[in-house]
Amino acid sequence: MLLILPLLINFVFFQTAAAQQAPLVQVTVDGQPLRLHNFHGGYFGQFDLARPAEVVIRADFDVRWVDVRPKSAGVVPVIGADHSTVRLQVKSPIPLTVEFNGDWRRVLHLLINLPEKDPLKAGMPNVRYFGPGEHEPGLIELKDGETLYLAPGSIVKGVVRSVGTKNITIRGRGILDASNLPSRGQSSGGAAPRQSPNIYGGQRNMILLENTQGAKIEGITLLNSQSWTVHLRNAEGTHIDGIRILTTPACSTDGIDIVSSSNVLVENVFIRANDDCVVVKNMMDKGVRNVTVRNAVFWNMPCGNGIEIGFELRTTPVREIRFQDIDIIRVERGAAISIHNGDSALVEDVVFDNIRVEDARHKLIDFAVLYGRYGAVDRPDRSRPSDPGGAWDGVIRLDPEERAMRAKNRGRVRNVRVTNLHVVDGALPYSIIAGYDKEHPVENVVIENLRYLGRPLRTAAEGKFSVDHAPGFVIR
Repeated sequence: MLLILPLLINFVFFQTAAAQQAPLVQVTVDGQPLRLHNFHGGYFGQFDLARPAEVVIRADFDVRWVDVRPKSAGVVPVIGADHSTVRLQVKSPIPLTVEFNGDWRRVLHLLINLPEKDPLKAGMPNVRYFGPGEHEPGLIELKDGETLYLAPGSIVKGVVRSVGTKNITIRGRGILDASNLPSRGQSSGGAAPRQSPNIYGGQRNMILLENTQGAKIEGITLLNSQSWTVHLRNAEGTHIDGIRILTTPACSTDGIDIVSSSNVLVENVFIRANDDCVVVKNMMDKGVRNVTVRNAVFWNMPCGNGIEIGFELRTTPVREIRFQDIDIIRVERGAAISIHNGDSALVEDVVFDNIRVEDARHKLIDFAVLYGRYGAVDRPDRSRPSDPGGAWDGVIRLDPEERAMRAKNRGRVRNVRVTNLHVVDGALPYSIIAGYDKEHPVENVVIENLRYLGRPLRTAAEGKFSVDHAPGFVIR
Protein backbone atom coordinates (compact mmCIF):
# COMPACT_ATOMS: atom_id res chain seq x y z
CA MET A 1 0.00 0.00 0.00
CA LEU A 2 1.32 3.46 -0.87
CA LEU A 3 1.69 5.67 2.17
CA ILE A 4 0.64 9.23 1.40
CA LEU A 5 2.23 11.74 3.74
CA PRO A 6 0.55 15.08 4.37
CA LEU A 7 1.74 18.12 2.54
CA LEU A 8 3.13 20.60 5.01
CA ILE A 9 3.14 24.25 4.04
CA ASN A 10 5.15 26.78 6.00
CA PHE A 11 4.51 30.37 5.10
CA VAL A 12 7.31 32.86 4.84
CA PHE A 13 7.03 36.48 5.85
CA PHE A 14 9.65 38.88 4.57
CA GLN A 15 9.40 42.60 5.29
CA THR A 16 11.56 44.77 3.08
CA ALA A 17 12.71 48.25 4.01
CA ALA A 18 10.18 49.65 1.57
CA ALA A 19 6.48 49.30 2.19
CA GLN A 20 5.08 45.92 1.20
CA GLN A 21 3.10 45.93 -2.02
CA ALA A 22 0.51 43.37 -2.98
CA PRO A 23 2.19 40.72 -5.14
CA LEU A 24 1.23 40.61 -8.79
CA VAL A 25 0.96 36.83 -8.53
CA GLN A 26 -0.96 34.51 -6.23
CA VAL A 27 0.05 30.90 -5.57
CA THR A 28 -1.72 27.83 -4.24
CA VAL A 29 -0.16 24.46 -3.41
CA ASP A 30 -2.70 21.65 -3.74
CA GLY A 31 -5.38 24.29 -3.31
CA GLN A 32 -3.89 25.89 -0.20
CA PRO A 33 -2.80 29.54 -0.55
CA LEU A 34 0.90 30.26 -0.21
CA ARG A 35 1.73 33.67 1.19
CA LEU A 36 4.13 35.60 -1.03
CA HIS A 37 6.21 38.64 -0.25
CA ASN A 38 8.22 41.16 -2.18
CA PHE A 39 11.98 41.23 -2.25
CA HIS A 40 14.36 43.18 -4.47
CA GLY A 41 14.16 40.61 -7.27
CA GLY A 42 10.44 39.84 -7.26
CA TYR A 43 8.55 37.51 -4.92
CA PHE A 44 9.20 34.36 -2.91
CA GLY A 45 7.37 31.80 -0.83
CA GLN A 46 8.39 28.68 1.01
CA PHE A 47 6.77 25.31 1.65
CA ASP A 48 7.65 21.76 2.64
CA LEU A 49 6.92 18.98 0.17
CA ALA A 50 6.25 15.43 1.34
CA ARG A 51 4.53 14.19 -1.83
CA PRO A 52 3.97 15.42 -5.40
CA ALA A 53 1.85 18.56 -5.50
CA GLU A 54 0.20 20.89 -7.98
CA VAL A 55 1.29 24.51 -7.81
CA VAL A 56 -1.08 26.99 -9.43
CA ILE A 57 0.10 30.53 -10.14
CA ARG A 58 -2.39 33.25 -11.02
CA ALA A 59 -0.88 36.43 -12.43
CA ASP A 60 -2.35 39.93 -12.61
CA PHE A 61 -0.67 40.44 -15.97
CA ASP A 62 -0.63 38.78 -19.38
CA VAL A 63 1.50 35.60 -19.39
CA ARG A 64 2.79 34.42 -22.77
CA TRP A 65 5.94 32.54 -21.79
CA VAL A 66 7.22 30.92 -18.59
CA ASP A 67 10.64 29.47 -17.77
CA VAL A 68 11.07 27.27 -14.70
CA ARG A 69 14.63 26.88 -13.46
CA PRO A 70 16.64 24.80 -12.93
CA LYS A 71 15.83 23.07 -16.20
CA SER A 72 17.13 19.81 -14.76
CA ALA A 73 14.13 19.68 -12.39
CA GLY A 74 12.00 18.81 -15.41
CA VAL A 75 9.07 21.00 -14.31
CA VAL A 76 7.05 21.95 -17.39
CA PRO A 77 4.77 24.98 -16.98
CA VAL A 78 1.30 24.83 -18.50
CA ILE A 79 -0.14 28.24 -19.34
CA GLY A 80 -3.92 28.42 -19.24
CA ALA A 81 -6.08 29.68 -22.06
CA ASP A 82 -6.73 32.83 -19.99
CA HIS A 83 -2.99 33.69 -20.17
CA SER A 84 -3.10 34.37 -16.44
CA THR A 85 -2.93 30.88 -14.91
CA VAL A 86 0.19 28.70 -14.82
CA ARG A 87 0.20 25.14 -13.47
CA LEU A 88 3.28 23.25 -12.27
CA GLN A 89 3.50 19.62 -11.22
CA VAL A 90 6.16 19.52 -8.50
CA LYS A 91 7.50 16.08 -7.61
CA SER A 92 10.62 16.75 -5.56
CA PRO A 93 11.85 19.38 -3.07
CA ILE A 94 14.05 21.33 -5.46
CA PRO A 95 14.00 25.14 -5.11
CA LEU A 96 12.40 26.53 -8.25
CA THR A 97 12.63 29.91 -9.94
CA VAL A 98 9.73 30.94 -12.17
CA GLU A 99 10.33 33.63 -14.80
CA PHE A 100 7.49 35.27 -16.68
CA ASN A 101 7.73 36.57 -20.25
CA GLY A 102 11.53 36.37 -20.28
CA ASP A 103 11.88 38.94 -17.49
CA TRP A 104 14.45 37.66 -14.96
CA ARG A 105 14.44 40.96 -13.05
CA ARG A 106 11.13 40.10 -11.39
CA VAL A 107 10.78 36.39 -10.64
CA LEU A 108 9.02 34.03 -8.27
CA HIS A 109 11.27 31.87 -6.07
CA LEU A 110 9.55 28.78 -4.67
CA LEU A 111 11.82 27.64 -1.83
CA ILE A 112 10.74 24.02 -1.49
CA ASN A 113 12.05 21.87 1.36
CA LEU A 114 11.79 18.33 2.62
CA PRO A 115 9.61 18.06 5.72
CA GLU A 116 11.68 18.55 8.84
CA LYS A 117 12.68 15.51 10.86
CA ASP A 118 12.32 15.62 14.64
CA PRO A 119 11.32 19.28 15.10
CA LEU A 120 12.37 20.68 18.46
CA LYS A 121 10.19 22.25 21.14
CA ALA A 122 10.59 25.15 23.53
CA GLY A 123 12.15 24.25 26.86
CA MET A 124 14.37 21.44 25.61
CA PRO A 125 17.85 21.44 27.18
CA ASN A 126 20.65 23.29 25.36
CA VAL A 127 18.16 24.68 22.81
CA ARG A 128 17.77 28.38 22.01
CA TYR A 129 14.22 28.29 20.70
CA PHE A 130 12.43 30.90 18.57
CA GLY A 131 8.80 30.10 17.87
CA PRO A 132 6.44 31.43 15.21
CA GLY A 133 6.32 35.21 14.94
CA GLU A 134 8.86 37.99 14.80
CA HIS A 135 11.83 38.27 17.18
CA GLU A 136 14.67 40.82 17.41
CA PRO A 137 17.43 39.30 19.54
CA GLY A 138 20.32 41.08 17.76
CA LEU A 139 23.49 39.04 18.32
CA ILE A 140 22.99 35.36 19.21
CA GLU A 141 26.12 33.67 20.58
CA LEU A 142 26.21 29.87 20.74
CA LYS A 143 28.31 27.82 23.17
CA ASP A 144 29.50 24.20 23.12
CA GLY A 145 26.73 21.75 22.29
CA GLU A 146 23.98 24.38 21.93
CA THR A 147 21.30 24.33 19.26
CA LEU A 148 19.67 27.41 17.81
CA TYR A 149 16.23 26.41 16.57
CA LEU A 150 14.13 28.59 14.28
CA ALA A 151 10.67 27.07 14.24
CA PRO A 152 8.48 27.19 11.12
CA GLY A 153 6.91 30.62 10.88
CA SER A 154 9.62 32.36 12.91
CA ILE A 155 11.37 35.50 11.67
CA VAL A 156 14.50 36.16 13.71
CA LYS A 157 16.06 39.55 13.05
CA GLY A 158 19.63 39.06 14.16
CA VAL A 159 22.99 37.47 13.49
CA VAL A 160 24.71 34.38 14.92
CA ARG A 161 28.25 33.93 16.20
CA SER A 162 30.03 30.91 17.64
CA VAL A 163 33.76 31.01 18.41
CA GLY A 164 35.98 28.21 19.69
CA THR A 165 33.10 25.78 20.16
CA LYS A 166 32.30 22.14 19.44
CA ASN A 167 29.14 20.57 18.08
CA ILE A 168 26.83 23.58 17.79
CA THR A 169 23.75 23.33 15.55
CA ILE A 170 21.62 25.94 13.77
CA ARG A 171 18.45 24.41 12.34
CA GLY A 172 14.74 24.67 11.65
CA ARG A 173 12.44 26.02 8.95
CA GLY A 174 12.37 29.61 10.13
CA ILE A 175 14.03 32.73 8.78
CA LEU A 176 17.13 34.59 9.90
CA ASP A 177 16.72 38.16 8.65
CA ALA A 178 19.44 40.83 8.64
CA SER A 179 17.23 43.67 7.46
CA ASN A 180 17.72 45.56 10.75
CA LEU A 181 21.49 45.26 10.61
CA PRO A 182 22.92 48.76 9.99
CA SER A 183 24.25 49.06 6.48
CA ARG A 184 27.98 49.31 5.96
CA GLY A 185 29.27 52.71 6.99
CA GLN A 186 26.19 53.38 9.08
CA SER A 187 26.61 54.01 12.81
CA SER A 188 24.42 55.09 15.67
CA GLY A 189 25.31 58.73 14.91
CA GLY A 190 23.71 60.85 12.21
CA ALA A 191 20.64 59.36 10.61
CA ALA A 192 19.44 56.81 13.11
CA PRO A 193 19.60 53.18 11.95
CA ARG A 194 16.69 50.94 12.75
CA GLN A 195 18.81 49.19 15.37
CA SER A 196 21.97 50.24 17.15
CA PRO A 197 25.02 48.38 15.80
CA ASN A 198 25.89 47.55 19.43
CA ILE A 199 23.27 44.80 19.61
CA TYR A 200 25.11 43.03 16.77
CA GLY A 201 28.52 43.16 18.46
CA GLY A 202 30.06 44.75 15.38
CA GLN A 203 29.39 41.58 13.38
CA ARG A 204 28.49 41.92 9.71
CA ASN A 205 28.15 38.24 8.80
CA MET A 206 24.76 36.66 9.35
CA ILE A 207 26.45 33.50 10.65
CA LEU A 208 30.09 33.47 11.78
CA LEU A 209 31.65 30.17 12.85
CA GLU A 210 35.27 30.68 13.93
CA ASN A 211 37.61 27.99 15.30
CA THR A 212 34.68 25.59 15.58
CA GLN A 213 34.52 21.81 15.31
CA GLY A 214 31.60 19.71 14.11
CA ALA A 215 29.12 22.57 13.52
CA LYS A 216 25.88 22.03 11.58
CA ILE A 217 23.56 24.45 9.77
CA GLU A 218 20.36 22.90 8.46
CA GLY A 219 17.16 23.98 6.76
CA ILE A 220 16.87 27.67 7.62
CA THR A 221 16.41 30.58 5.23
CA LEU A 222 18.77 33.57 5.40
CA LEU A 223 17.56 36.91 4.05
CA ASN A 224 18.96 40.39 3.51
CA SER A 225 22.63 39.72 4.17
CA GLN A 226 24.69 42.89 3.76
CA SER A 227 28.08 41.17 3.83
CA TRP A 228 29.35 37.58 3.63
CA THR A 229 26.30 35.58 4.66
CA VAL A 230 27.76 32.38 6.15
CA HIS A 231 31.42 32.78 7.12
CA LEU A 232 33.35 29.68 8.15
CA ARG A 233 36.73 30.70 9.55
CA ASN A 234 39.05 27.85 10.62
CA ALA A 235 35.92 25.74 11.01
CA GLU A 236 36.70 22.02 11.03
CA GLY A 237 34.15 19.39 10.03
CA THR A 238 31.22 21.69 9.20
CA HIS A 239 28.05 20.33 7.55
CA ILE A 240 25.65 22.75 5.82
CA ASP A 241 22.48 21.13 4.50
CA GLY A 242 19.32 22.49 2.89
CA ILE A 243 19.66 26.20 3.63
CA ARG A 244 18.31 28.94 1.34
CA ILE A 245 20.01 32.32 0.92
CA LEU A 246 18.63 35.51 -0.66
CA THR A 247 20.98 38.46 -0.13
CA THR A 248 20.53 42.16 -0.72
CA PRO A 249 21.66 43.52 -4.11
CA ALA A 250 24.76 45.11 -2.52
CA CYS A 251 28.15 43.77 -3.65
CA SER A 252 30.23 41.58 -1.30
CA THR A 253 27.16 39.65 -0.17
CA ASP A 254 28.75 36.23 -0.72
CA GLY A 255 26.61 33.22 0.06
CA ILE A 256 28.97 30.80 1.85
CA ASP A 257 32.65 31.67 2.48
CA ILE A 258 34.74 28.62 3.42
CA VAL A 259 37.84 30.32 4.79
CA SER A 260 40.88 28.32 6.02
CA SER A 261 38.49 25.46 6.81
CA SER A 262 38.77 21.74 6.04
CA ASN A 263 36.49 18.69 5.95
CA VAL A 264 33.46 20.76 4.96
CA LEU A 265 30.31 19.44 3.26
CA VAL A 266 27.74 21.80 1.71
CA GLU A 267 24.70 20.18 0.09
CA ASN A 268 21.11 20.72 -1.03
CA VAL A 269 21.33 24.52 -0.90
CA PHE A 270 19.83 27.40 -2.90
CA ILE A 271 21.84 30.62 -3.03
CA ARG A 272 21.08 33.90 -4.78
CA ALA A 273 23.92 36.26 -3.89
CA ASN A 274 25.51 39.42 -5.25
CA ASP A 275 29.02 38.00 -5.11
CA ASP A 276 30.41 34.47 -5.03
CA CYS A 277 27.65 31.97 -4.23
CA VAL A 278 30.16 29.58 -2.64
CA VAL A 279 33.84 30.43 -2.32
CA VAL A 280 36.91 28.75 -0.81
CA LYS A 281 39.54 31.11 0.61
CA ASN A 282 42.62 30.78 2.82
CA MET A 283 42.99 34.09 4.64
CA MET A 284 44.49 32.56 7.83
CA ASP A 285 47.28 30.88 5.83
CA LYS A 286 46.30 27.44 7.05
CA GLY A 287 46.20 24.45 4.74
CA VAL A 288 42.74 23.79 3.28
CA ARG A 289 41.59 20.36 2.14
CA ASN A 290 38.57 18.12 1.63
CA VAL A 291 35.79 20.58 0.80
CA THR A 292 32.72 19.27 -1.08
CA VAL A 293 29.79 21.28 -2.44
CA ARG A 294 27.02 19.24 -4.08
CA ASN A 295 23.35 19.19 -5.08
CA ALA A 296 22.94 22.96 -5.23
CA VAL A 297 21.20 25.70 -7.22
CA PHE A 298 22.98 29.06 -7.64
CA TRP A 299 22.08 32.51 -8.96
CA ASN A 300 25.04 34.89 -9.05
CA MET A 301 24.20 38.59 -9.37
CA PRO A 302 26.60 41.11 -11.03
CA CYS A 303 29.43 40.93 -8.46
CA GLY A 304 31.69 37.90 -8.08
CA ASN A 305 31.31 34.42 -9.58
CA GLY A 306 29.03 31.43 -9.31
CA ILE A 307 31.60 29.02 -7.83
CA GLU A 308 34.99 30.39 -6.78
CA ILE A 309 38.33 29.44 -5.26
CA GLY A 310 40.26 32.60 -4.38
CA PHE A 311 41.33 35.38 -4.63
CA GLU A 312 42.76 35.33 -1.09
CA LEU A 313 44.81 32.11 -0.83
CA ARG A 314 48.01 33.18 1.00
CA THR A 315 50.91 30.66 0.94
CA THR A 316 49.80 27.20 2.18
CA PRO A 317 48.21 24.63 -0.17
CA VAL A 318 44.51 24.42 -1.01
CA ARG A 319 43.65 20.92 -2.24
CA GLU A 320 40.97 18.27 -2.62
CA ILE A 321 38.10 20.60 -3.51
CA ARG A 322 35.00 19.11 -5.22
CA PHE A 323 31.94 20.75 -6.77
CA GLN A 324 29.37 18.20 -7.92
CA ASP A 325 25.85 18.16 -9.38
CA ILE A 326 25.15 21.89 -9.39
CA ASP A 327 22.71 24.00 -11.40
CA ILE A 328 23.89 27.56 -12.04
CA ILE A 329 20.73 29.20 -13.28
CA ARG A 330 22.20 32.66 -13.77
CA VAL A 331 25.58 34.44 -13.74
CA GLU A 332 24.92 38.09 -14.48
CA ARG A 333 28.64 38.90 -14.65
CA GLY A 334 31.83 37.07 -13.74
CA ALA A 335 32.39 33.34 -14.30
CA ALA A 336 30.24 30.30 -13.73
CA ILE A 337 33.21 28.36 -12.29
CA SER A 338 36.48 30.00 -11.32
CA ILE A 339 39.85 29.70 -9.61
CA HIS A 340 41.62 33.02 -9.01
CA ASN A 341 44.97 32.51 -7.30
CA GLY A 342 45.86 36.03 -6.17
CA ASP A 343 48.57 34.97 -3.71
CA SER A 344 51.43 32.44 -3.68
CA ALA A 345 49.63 29.25 -2.62
CA LEU A 346 49.46 26.01 -4.58
CA VAL A 347 45.91 25.06 -5.60
CA GLU A 348 45.62 21.45 -6.70
CA ASP A 349 43.31 18.45 -7.08
CA VAL A 350 40.10 20.33 -7.86
CA VAL A 351 37.07 18.66 -9.48
CA PHE A 352 34.04 20.28 -11.12
CA ASP A 353 31.60 17.52 -12.11
CA ASN A 354 28.06 17.59 -13.51
CA ILE A 355 27.62 21.36 -13.61
CA ARG A 356 24.70 22.71 -15.62
CA VAL A 357 24.76 26.38 -16.65
CA GLU A 358 21.61 28.12 -17.90
CA ASP A 359 22.49 31.79 -18.33
CA ALA A 360 26.11 32.91 -17.98
CA ARG A 361 26.63 36.31 -19.60
CA HIS A 362 30.36 36.92 -19.19
CA LYS A 363 32.62 33.88 -18.62
CA LEU A 364 32.05 30.14 -18.36
CA ILE A 365 35.39 28.88 -16.96
CA ASP A 366 38.04 31.17 -15.48
CA PHE A 367 41.19 29.61 -13.98
CA ALA A 368 44.02 32.10 -13.48
CA VAL A 369 47.11 33.05 -11.49
CA LEU A 370 47.20 36.82 -11.15
CA TYR A 371 48.03 39.91 -9.13
CA GLY A 372 45.06 41.79 -7.76
CA ARG A 373 43.71 44.05 -5.08
CA TYR A 374 42.64 41.20 -2.78
CA GLY A 375 45.99 39.49 -2.19
CA ALA A 376 48.09 39.91 0.93
CA VAL A 377 51.41 38.20 0.27
CA ASP A 378 52.92 41.24 -1.43
CA ARG A 379 50.51 43.81 0.05
CA PRO A 380 48.87 45.39 -3.00
CA ASP A 381 47.89 49.00 -2.78
CA ARG A 382 44.10 48.80 -2.83
CA SER A 383 43.83 52.43 -3.83
CA ARG A 384 45.31 51.59 -7.21
CA PRO A 385 42.65 51.37 -9.90
CA SER A 386 41.80 47.99 -11.37
CA ASP A 387 42.40 47.24 -15.03
CA PRO A 388 39.58 49.21 -16.72
CA GLY A 389 37.46 46.95 -18.85
CA GLY A 390 39.77 44.01 -18.18
CA ALA A 391 38.91 40.34 -18.06
CA TRP A 392 39.11 40.20 -14.26
CA ASP A 393 37.55 42.51 -11.68
CA GLY A 394 39.97 43.67 -9.00
CA VAL A 395 43.10 42.91 -11.05
CA ILE A 396 45.74 45.62 -11.34
CA ARG A 397 47.24 46.18 -14.77
CA LEU A 398 51.05 45.97 -14.62
CA ASP A 399 53.81 47.25 -16.88
CA PRO A 400 56.46 44.63 -17.84
CA GLU A 401 58.92 45.74 -15.14
CA GLU A 402 56.43 45.54 -12.28
CA ARG A 403 54.97 42.33 -13.65
CA ALA A 404 58.37 40.66 -13.43
CA MET A 405 58.88 42.00 -9.91
CA ARG A 406 55.50 40.65 -8.73
CA ALA A 407 56.18 37.18 -10.13
CA LYS A 408 58.15 35.99 -7.09
CA ASN A 409 55.02 35.99 -4.94
CA ARG A 410 52.68 34.31 -7.39
CA GLY A 411 51.32 30.81 -6.88
CA ARG A 412 50.30 27.90 -9.10
CA VAL A 413 47.18 25.95 -10.04
CA ARG A 414 47.44 22.33 -11.14
CA ASN A 415 45.48 19.11 -11.62
CA VAL A 416 42.00 20.50 -12.25
CA ARG A 417 39.36 18.26 -13.79
CA VAL A 418 36.13 19.58 -15.33
CA THR A 419 33.74 16.81 -16.39
CA ASN A 420 30.21 17.07 -17.77
CA LEU A 421 29.99 20.86 -17.81
CA HIS A 422 26.91 21.61 -19.92
CA VAL A 423 25.60 25.00 -21.03
CA VAL A 424 21.93 24.11 -21.40
CA ASP A 425 20.43 27.53 -22.16
CA GLY A 426 21.46 31.02 -23.22
CA ALA A 427 24.61 32.03 -25.07
CA LEU A 428 28.05 30.38 -24.92
CA PRO A 429 30.38 32.70 -22.98
CA TYR A 430 34.14 32.70 -23.38
CA SER A 431 36.60 30.99 -20.99
CA ILE A 432 40.12 31.68 -19.69
CA ILE A 433 42.90 29.30 -18.65
CA ALA A 434 45.84 31.58 -17.81
CA GLY A 435 48.96 31.22 -15.70
CA TYR A 436 50.93 34.27 -14.63
CA ASP A 437 54.10 33.18 -16.46
CA LYS A 438 56.01 29.95 -17.24
CA GLU A 439 57.07 29.51 -13.61
CA HIS A 440 53.57 30.14 -12.23
CA PRO A 441 51.25 28.26 -14.59
CA VAL A 442 47.77 26.79 -14.56
CA GLU A 443 48.76 23.26 -15.51
CA ASN A 444 47.11 19.92 -16.20
CA VAL A 445 43.56 21.19 -16.68
CA VAL A 446 41.48 18.43 -18.26
CA ILE A 447 38.01 19.22 -19.61
CA GLU A 448 35.84 16.26 -20.60
CA ASN A 449 32.38 16.27 -22.17
CA LEU A 450 31.95 20.03 -22.43
CA ARG A 451 28.65 20.71 -24.21
CA TYR A 452 26.69 23.68 -25.48
CA LEU A 453 22.95 23.07 -26.04
CA GLY A 454 23.75 19.36 -26.31
CA ARG A 455 26.54 19.78 -28.85
CA PRO A 456 30.03 18.59 -27.78
CA LEU A 457 32.84 21.16 -27.82
CA ARG A 458 36.18 19.45 -28.38
CA THR A 459 38.60 22.26 -29.23
CA ALA A 460 39.66 25.51 -27.61
CA ALA A 461 38.24 27.40 -30.59
CA GLU A 462 34.85 25.68 -30.34
CA GLY A 463 34.74 26.36 -26.60
CA LYS A 464 35.86 30.00 -26.99
CA PHE A 465 38.95 29.56 -24.75
CA SER A 466 41.79 32.01 -24.20
CA VAL A 467 44.77 29.90 -23.09
CA ASP A 468 48.12 31.19 -21.80
CA HIS A 469 50.85 29.56 -19.69
CA ALA A 470 48.72 26.43 -19.31
CA PRO A 471 50.79 23.28 -20.00
CA GLY A 472 48.79 20.07 -20.07
CA PHE A 473 45.52 21.79 -20.98
CA VAL A 474 43.24 19.28 -22.71
CA ILE A 475 39.66 19.30 -24.03
CA ARG A 476 38.25 15.93 -24.96
